[in-house]
Amino acid sequence: MKRTILYLIGLIATVIPVTISAQSVGNGLNGYIANTKNTKNINELIPNRYTTENINGKEYISLIMEVDKDCDLSFLKKYDCKIGSKTAGIVTLRVNTNDLTRLIKEKEIKEIEISRKCGAINLSNAVVDFEAAKVWNGIDLLESYTGKDVLIGVADWGIDYTHPTFYDSLLNEDSYRIVAAWDQFRNQGPAPEGFSYGTVFTDKESLLAARCDTANQLDTGYHSTHCGGIAAGSGAGTKYKGVAYEANLIFCTWIPDEAHYIECCTWMNNVAKSLNKRLVINNSWGIYNIGRMDGESMLDKFINAMSQDSNIVFVISAGNNGGAMFHIEADFNKANTDTLRSEIQFNFPTPYSNEYWGEVVTLQSENGAPFASKLEFYDYAWNKFGETPLMQADGSTVPVQTVLRDETDSIIYSGASRSSKDKVSLVDWEVRQSRYVSNTDHIVLCIVADSGKVHAWNLNKNSKSVGNTGFNFLASQNGYLQGDNTHGVSEPGLAEKAITVAAHQFKANQWNPEICGFSSRGPNITNYYKPEISAPGYSIMSSVSSFSANAPKSKDSIVFNGRSYFFGSASGTSMSGPMVTGAVALMLQANPNLTPDEVKQLIIETAKTDDYTEQCPNDIWGYGKLNAYQAVKAAEKKVGLAAAEDLSITVYPVPAKDILYIEGITPDNTVYVCDITGRNLEVKKLNSETLDIKHLSSGVYILNINDKGTVKKIKFIKN
Repeated sequence: MKRTILYLIGLIATVIPVTISAQSVGNGLNGYIANTKNTKNINELIPNRYTTENINGKEYISLIMEVDKDCDLSFLKKYDCKIGSKTAGIVTLRVNTNDLTRLIKEKEIKEIEISRKCGAINLSNAVVDFEAAKVWNGIDLLESYTGKDVLIGVADWGIDYTHPTFYDSLLNEDSYRIVAAWDQFRNQGPAPEGFSYGTVFTDKESLLAARCDTANQLDTGYHSTHCGGIAAGSGAGTKYKGVAYEANLIFCTWIPDEAHYIECCTWMNNVAKSLNKRLVINNSWGIYNIGRMDGESMLDKFINAMSQDSNIVFVISAGNNGGAMFHIEADFNKANTDTLRSEIQFNFPTPYSNEYWGEVVTLQSENGAPFASKLEFYDYAWNKFGETPLMQADGSTVPVQTVLRDETDSIIYSGASRSSKDKVSLVDWEVRQSRYVSNTDHIVLCIVADSGKVHAWNLNKNSKSVGNTGFNFLASQNGYLQGDNTHGVSEPGLAEKAITVAAHQFKANQWNPEICGFSSRGPNITNYYKPEISAPGYSIMSSVSSFSANAPKSKDSIVFNGRSYFFGSASGTSMSGPMVTGAVALMLQANPNLTPDEVKQLIIETAKTDDYTEQCPNDIWGYGKLNAYQAVKAAEKKVGLAAAEDLSITVYPVPAKDILYIEGITPDNTVYVCDITGRNLEVKKLNSETLDIKHLSSGVYILNINDKGTVKKIKFIKN
C-alpha cells in the first residue's frame, strides 16, 4: 500500500518551510531566501542563478511579480526598489535585498519570483524549402513582398552593427536598416527613455561607432548577427539573402534573466509604436529551469499579454534537446508503489565545457498534485553513502549542504520548491558531483507521491549559472525510470500566443527534408500543440560577426568599407526560428492588419505535410512545414477584422450606388476592395478621391488603403 508523503515529510527536520502571505512565491525565490540564511559562502559552492546588482553600495535583486492589471503599485513606495516595466499586471523590479522578506508578504502581490538567468545558444537553398522567392517575385500575388516597413526585433547576443548584410543588396550607404539597438551591458551612454541602465543607439552614426555589442558572460560572439541575417539580411550581394531582406531591424543585447528580457521587449514595443510599424520579435534561445513548464509562467503571461494588447508577434525556437533522454514521467496513477527512481546522468569526467559545474533537476506535477523528492548517493557498487532530506513541493527548501564521500571529496546539493495552492507544484534540485569523485558513483532522483503525474528534466548547470543542454535519466537498476526526449520544448516557447518553431533539414543535394535530430519535441503539459511549425534549421549559412574570434567562417566573404566580413554555417532551432520570423514579416507587409492570432492561424492552415511529417498535428512537427508563399497569399485575402477602422477616413454617400467618395487619402494610395469575409476582390491605384463601384453587387465591403506602408481600413455599403 502506498504511504502518505505528508507523514514522511513531517519526519524530516532539516527541510525548511518559508511562511509568506503572498499567493505564490516561486521556488527560486524560496531557495534564495533560504540560502541567504546559510552562513556558508554560497557562491563558492553553487553558482548564483540570480541577477543581483550593486547600486551605490546597496545590493538589489531582480524580481518579476504579478498584480492586478489596474494596480497602481503605490504599495511599493515604502520599499527601496526600482520598477522596470509593467505590462498587463506583470511587473519587473529591482529590490534592495534587505526589503525582500517584507515585500513578499504584500497582499497586492498575486505571484512573485526571482528573475532567473537565461541562456542558449545554406541560407540560399533553405529559402527554397518554403518558397520565399515566389513572395519576393510577387508570383500570383497582388505585389511582391520583401518585409519592407516591418520591424524585426532580435533579442540575442553577438551583433555586428557594421555588417553589410544590414544594408541593401547593392550596399548603398543610405540603405542601412538597423533603426535602433539597446546594449543592456554597456553603461557609457544614454539609457532608453523609461529605463535607468544600458546604452541605446538610435541612429546609423552611433551604431557604426559602437561597432558591436558588449562581450558578456554568454560569450556567444556571433549568434545575433547570424539570426538577424537569416530573418532579414540582404546578403550584401552574396547568395545568402535572408527571408525579409528589406525589413528594418532592432537589436537588444539583454542581460540574460527574465526581467531584463521583459524590459527588452517593452523597449522594442516602444520603438515600434514611435515608428508606427508592426513588430515581430525573434527569440532564438530557451531554458528549462526559469519557471513553470506548463505555459503559465509569468514570462508566458507577459508574452501572451504583449501579443494580445500590443499586436506583437513572438517567434520562439523550440530548443535543441531532441536527442537527449532528459525527461521522465513518473505516473503514480499506474504505479503500484509510492516511490519511483531514476539515475541522473552527469557530464563527467569530461566536461561539456570548461565551465561545467553540475546538474539542475526540475520537477513539476500535473494539476498541482502533491509530491515529494530527494536525492540518493551510491558508490560504484551501489552502496548508499548518503541522501538529501525528503522535500515536499509546498514551499519548503533545503539550503546548500554537502555529503562527505570520503576524507577529501563531497557532493554539493540544494533544493527549493513552490507551493501547490495555485495548482502548480515545482521543485528544483541543484547537485554537483565533485570532479574528484569516481565517475562510477551514482546519484539517483527519488520521487514520492500517492497519485498523479510528476515530470522531471535533467539539465546541465555551468559556473555562469545558465545551461540548457539536457543529459539523460538512466534506468540503471530494476524498476528505475528510463529517460525520454518528450516534453522537450523550452521556455518561453510554451507561451500559448507565441509561434514555436522546430527544425528540419531542407531539400537540397544530399539532404532529406526530415526533422533534425536535435529539434526538441512535445507533447507538453498544456492543452495545445508545441511546437506549431517547422522550418529549415540544419547547416544554415548566414552572416557572422566580424568581431568574434569564435564565429564559423566560410570561404565566402566580402570587403566593405575596408573590412572583411564573413558568412558561416550553423545548425539549430536558433536558425529555424528566424526563418519563420522573416516569413511573418512578409505576411505583415502584405497585411499589416493581421493580429498575432491570425498570423499564427494562417501559418498553421497553410503548413505543408509530406511523408516525413506524417499525419499532423503531432508532437514533432506541429502542424507541418512552413510554407511562406501560401501564408502570404492567405494574408492578402484576410482583412484583419480585429483592426479598428481608421477614423481619419470618411466615405460617402451611405449607401453608395455607382461612385464612392473617399476623404482623408492622398494621391497614389493603393486601395484593396474586400468583401466582408476578408477576401480581396480587386486592387486599384487611386489618383483621385473617387472609386468606381458600379460593378459590385449590393452588400457591405471593406477598403484597405495602403498609405506609405500604413494600412487604413474603412467599411462602406453598396446599394
